[in-house]
Amino acid sequence: MNSNLKRRIMARIYFEYTKNTFLEYPDYFMFALFIITSFMLISISDVLTNIPKDSFPHAFNFFVIALRNTSLIMQILIAGFFIRVVVGGAILTYKTINTKWPITKLIRLRY
Repeated sequence: MNSNLKRRIMARIYFEYTKNTFLEYPDYFMFALFIITSFMLISISDVLTNIPKDSFPHAFNFFVIALRNTSLIMQILIAGFFIRVVVGGAILTYKTINTKWPITKLIRLRY
């Protein structure tokens, strides 16, 4: 009985720790989910061998066509990842510009 109770208590502690960590840092877990899903669904070696290396427009066109022809779940994950990066970058830029750091004088937008 004592061993069973100890196991249940420790399972609850681990669950609470994981839940609190996930709620505090959700971006890291979403990025890890994106990377794991990408490696499961995308053949990275095939992408690297098929990418054109002669010019940037051809490489960009290759990525657009590859994204268009990929599965819906990967399109949703990639779109969500880029939206999260843009929103996070905008929030970080806004906070940085509104601080009193000396570097913000260099990046402050002038109208």
